[in-house]
Amino acid sequence: MLDLIIRNGHIADGTGNPWFFGDVGVKDGRIAAVGRVEQEARSVIDAHRQVIAPGFIDGHCHSDLMIFDHPHSEIKIRQGVTTEVVGNCGLAPAPFVKERAELL
Repeated sequence: MLDLIIRNGHIADGTGNPWFFGDVGVKDGRIAAVGRVEQEARSVIDAHRQVIAPGFIDGHCHSDLMIFDHPHSEIKIRQGVTTEVVGNCGLAPAPFVKERAELL
């Protein structure tokens, strides 16, 4: 039994191939099936023709300090961003010394 099935979505798999209509099955936090998934699952989400895609990488963001105010980064997650490259403009919250923590 799968943990989750996301059904009826436009699947854009990140390979550059055209999207296709189908389902995605997840087991133990990993994609276990793609296409027409006939297995049962503990939870099912109907994507209702929404796009199902892998997470996006934000290769140049300025979220370096945002994590202190929004530790779960909901705004990025809602946009599909799962990975961020930070510190590329010389601003980074780490490493820091405790005596300077208030400046952050």
